[in-house]
Amino acid sequence: MAINPIGATSKAAQPQFTGAVDKILGSKAFEKVAEFAGKNSATFNAASSLIMAGVLRPAAIMALPAKNENDQKNKGNAAAHAIASAVIGFAITSVVMKPISAGLQKVMGNTEKYLPKMHEKMKANPAFEKNVNKVLSFGPDILLAVPRALLTSKLSGVVNKALFGKKKGADKATQVQPQVQQPVVAAQPQPAEVAQRPVLDNFKGGQK
Repeated sequence: MAINPIGATSKAAQPQFTGAVDKILGSKAFEKVAEFAGKNSATFNAASSLIMAGVLRPAAIMALPAKNENDQKNKGNAAAHAIASAVIGFAITSVVMKPISAGLQKVMGNTEKYLPKMHEKMKANPAFEKNVNKVLSFGPDILLAVPRALLTSKLSGVVNKALFGKKKGADKATQVQPQVQQPVVAAQPQPAEVAQRPVLDNFKGGQK
């Protein structure tokens, strides 16, 4: 019977990989993470984004080679903005979006009490209910878009100054102020020296 060494190798490697994955997925820690994600999907998604956008992405940006000093400063700005965006996104999702989402779920779960007119429309048209839920899911993001952008820009400058020792937008080298050329004042002509009169001045002329 012929033996396929390649097939034997692949079969031998498979249980090792699946065994490691099964060990991680079967651990108590992963069980708690999965339970938290199921109960708090918005917060879990925000936390995942915080790790990826606030840690991994800035690290990847700073790991890229810089051709010159200007590229290095641009890398710092991009990394600071990524960190600020991730932190603000996590804060908004955890602090602001969570109660808003809970309120919307409560209202949409009992539209007959809170929204009687819309309840009648959704009852008559199931597709309308689906569309309303879709629109409401984007509502908080639309309302918070401008405050989020402002907070991200402000925090980006703070992070940039804290990590790289400079404020955002300070990537331009300090320009040397040109010296103001003083007007050239023409030298005043000095009074001509009085020429000494020659000896002949003392000559009174000959006698006739």
